[in-house]
Amino acid sequence: MALLEGEGGARWYENLLVLLVLLFVVLGPLALPLVWRHPRLSRGMKVALTILTLAYTVVLVVATLRAARRLIGDAALLG
Repeated sequence: MALLEGEGGARWYENLLVLLVLLFVVLGPLALPLVWRHPRLSRGMKVALTILTLAYTVVLVVATLRAARRLIGDAALLG
């Protein structure tokens, strides 16, 4: 199990850098349970990361919807 453990016997998902990459690049809000299970994060940091993740997700969803609408509009113009 050495591959799953980081420094000091911590699991790979307890590494803060890995957690942030999962949160903001790979999984988005699906990584929130890992935030709340993280042993070294304070409650305030967990709340802040949750709010940032949700805001980031809303921005990405709105941008995706705008792009889809524009794409559909452009496709309609092409006929």
